[in-house]
Amino acid sequence: MEQITFRTVDVPENTQERTVFRANTAGLDRHRTIIKPDGLDFTNFRKNPIFVWAHAGSARPAEPEHILGKVVDIKATPEFVDVEVEWADQVNQKARLAKALVDSGFLRAVSIGFIPKKIRVDTVETERGPEDVRVFEEAELVEVSLVPVPSNPDALAVVRDLLGAIGEDEVRGVVPGDASRKTAPLDTPWKAPFLRDFTDKEWDDLSDAEKRRIARHFAWAEKDPADNWSQLKLPHHRASDGAVVWNGVRAAMSVLFGARAGVKIPDADRRKVYDHLARHYRDFGKPVPEYRDLVEGRGLEDLLDDSPPEGADDDSAKRYLRALRLLSLQIQIEQLKEEIANG
Repeated sequence: MEQITFRTVDVPENTQERTVFRANTAGLDRHRTIIKPDGLDFTNFRKNPIFVWAHAGSARPAEPEHILGKVVDIKATPEFVDVEVEWADQVNQKARLAKALVDSGFLRAVSIGFIPKKIRVDTVETERGPEDVRVFEEAELVEVSLVPVPSNPDALAVVRDLLGAIGEDEVRGVVPGDASRKTAPLDTPWKAPFLRDFTDKEWDDLSDAEKRRIARHFAWAEKDPADNWSQLKLPHHRASDGAVVWNGVRAAMSVLFGARAGVKIPDADRRKVYDHLARHYRDFGKPVPEYRDLVEGRGLEDLLDDSPPEGADDDSAKRYLRALRLLSLQIQIEQLKEEIANG
């Protein structure tokens, strides 16, 4: 399963109306990985070299205002990759604000999104001593983003302006309560439910109470009660008894932050959905990924790891890996359902 990964570097340099950013280096990053600069493939990126805000289009839905400029030049060496950005500040107000923040030193970090192609594990000397780290020998560059990691806390209010508040005419959805707090065994396979798994009725024939009962198996609904089945997003409770399924929880978290084209949820609701799913992470005794890291695209590759639960016997490990394969297919199905629903 191809998945976009992200990596952030912090070295901008202004050259009149353009800015040069160091997009990648050969050193160990804070995510304990190394991306070989001379292993990056720019072929497809050069066809549409946009410079965007906070991985818009990869880690979250994109709007035209998120396009801050374009990459007009790439300098790649075995030690680093620099990109020269031409700002869209003449046509985009947010691009003007972003450029001003960069020029003022408040915003400095650029992050790349890439699809890993060839990975190995090396033991390298770090400040912690010898450490096994992932080395991305080959990867395809997908996008370059400016990300909100300001060097001055006073810039946070301005960054919020750049992110933009939810519009008055944008409808917020709801986060339904849980169908149950009971948890299924950790290695339980996950299969996203269909309406027929809950009832023999058509959606329009259900009472409001029945619609709300079904909605509690999902992390977000466009309305309360939903007008139709397609308004329910991110299932993670088993239809048969309402139990929370771990593989469903982490699938929902990955889709929430952009895996497999993501899901269309207002930004104002995204944190509430994250909090809901994070509680289930704790129910299963799993570490909760940081919200800010996920918004900026960091850590998405870890949401669907392929390690069987600690202490699992051979049969359990096999069931776990089969569940992951099914989960991978299910995420692709969710993407297709989203595309069909949106015409």
